[in-house]
Amino acid sequence: MAALHTASTQVAELAAQAIAAGAPAPSLTDILTLLEPIASQDRSRAWQSPVAPRPEAAQPPNIPTGKALRSRPPILCHLLGTFAAHGDPEWLTMTQIADHLAVADPPTWNRWEGQQNRLIMVGRTIRSALQRTKLNIAQERLSGAIDPKRPTIYKLTSIRSAGGDFL
Repeated sequence: MAALHTASTQVAELAAQAIAAGAPAPSLTDILTLLEPIASQDRSRAWQSPVAPRPEAAQPPNIPTGKALRSRPPILCHLLGTFAAHGDPEWLTMTQIADHLAVADPPTWNRWEGQQNRLIMVGRTIRSALQRTKLNIAQERLSGAIDPKRPTIYKLTSIRSAGGDFL
């Protein structure tokens, strides 16, 4: 567990440096938001040492903190993380989202693996989580010109727009 804390702290600090150097902040901010609780616990433990004095600044520079980031709903983090993992495309199909979520959080999203209604169940679970958090993110159908099967998609702009209070 200590190795996980150390690794998450290092990732958070490297990501903050990358943002300061001009990296795309929204993707890295999503990562930092997920890691900040772990990183802050790790920093607190390190500063409890009777030998090492606690530094003046409790947070490394450039790491976004605050109530809005801490209260970001998990479903919003999952969706933004899915888009970030795919390079922040304009849209993702339900299949792409379901595949990513099944790896990111297997207990929640991998329950329907191998079932014929897998995409329906993942879609319902996403919609239910969005309703609980009062986020209104519309599903759309992809144009028949792009894919004749017209799969269900989510658009990154819709997700960012709906989650504006948390970003």
